[in-house]
Amino acid sequence: MATRQHRVDVCIVGGGPAGMLLGLLLAKQGIRTLVLEQHRDFEREYRGEVLMPRFAQLFSRLGLLDYIESFPHSKLKQVEIFSQNETLARLSLSEIYPPHPYALWMPQPIFLDALRQKAETFPEFELWFGATAEALIQENGVTLGVQAQHGEDLVEISAQVTVGADGRTSRLHRLGGFEDAYQSYDFDVIWFSIPQPENYTATAQFYFRDNHRAYLLLPKYPKLIQCGFMTAPGEFSQLRQQGVSAMQNLLLQGPEAIHAFARELSDFKPFHPLQARISFTRQWAKNGLLLIGDAAHTCSPAGAIGVSIALETAAVAADVIAGALAQGDVSERALSQVQAMRQSEIQTVQRLQQNVTRFMFRKANWLMRILPRLAKWAFQLGLAQRFPRRLLVNQSPLPLSDRLVFKPNPQNNA
Repeated sequence: MATRQHRVDVCIVGGGPAGMLLGLLLAKQGIRTLVLEQHRDFEREYRGEVLMPRFAQLFSRLGLLDYIESFPHSKLKQVEIFSQNETLARLSLSEIYPPHPYALWMPQPIFLDALRQKAETFPEFELWFGATAEALIQENGVTLGVQAQHGEDLVEISAQVTVGADGRTSRLHRLGGFEDAYQSYDFDVIWFSIPQPENYTATAQFYFRDNHRAYLLLPKYPKLIQCGFMTAPGEFSQLRQQGVSAMQNLLLQGPEAIHAFARELSDFKPFHPLQARISFTRQWAKNGLLLIGDAAHTCSPAGAIGVSIALETAAVAADVIAGALAQGDVSERALSQVQAMRQSEIQTVQRLQQNVTRFMFRKANWLMRILPRLAKWAFQLGLAQRFPRRLLVNQSPLPLSDRLVFKPNPQNNA
């Protein structure tokens, strides 16, 4: 089998949110960019489809928010927290971030295709579906591109910068010899979806129960509710071994909205477990090689901000890579600016998420008894709002160049 040659300025491995946004922002600056996506299309099951106010902050700054909101989506404007059958709090997202008082629920295939359509208005952008990175092309400690399988072809892709945006199981993380500074794995979230009842109010609902479980209900576009509950690591396998009745009993201890689903349950097909891993790669850059998004840093599901955090890193990377190419310096030192600009914010968010996890998995009965009064007191005094605001909103605007910003006129992308 012959090997094809292909040359670009930047090759991005991974066509998820971070990879697609980076590809768009690089192509906008006239940088020849190729995105490799191993799947044959965007149509598959995702768990990260909530875009919190962080997302609106970023895309408003980039001039892309109105464009994205022109695609099918729903808006989430309120969060409700319950302990047993008592309401602890109703929190409007307008209290969290008044300029954008909502979260978007947009199916990720729609979001990714919106980025693709925008990127393809630039001749410098390419996207290859069904393309898998097999090996890095390296010489004297410098990454010069990637060898990829694209359909029946083996392709050697020469690139000044190669970017790993291939998620939490990143192949480029492994091929590049990157190491994690730390990992934390405290729980799993088991997701499933149910139909929305008539006159359903589009709120996020969080439930604490006596069985020391936390249950989450989110409106899912267009007419579903995405439900989740938390388990200890690996507990889902035990539930499968115990059979459907064990899962039914666990669900029937949750909120009433999922009881009908539980009674009709006949197998485990509706469930999708997600490992709630927090990780941070010690060093994101090497000469000619950079990791972004979940390949460099993962968040837990707490706050549903993982996608937004990854997109923020992608935007910063678009600025740094463009500057590095302009200077003819794609060294580890130059590309490490991405980590330098993002590390503090990400690690602060990860610490907050870990604190939430430790609190939720305490099994002290006395704490669960006084939780309703503590929570009500905190919300009445405005103390509890500080935590979600720190998690859901970026406190420091990203230092992005104006060259990344799209003009209001849709005919003028530059």
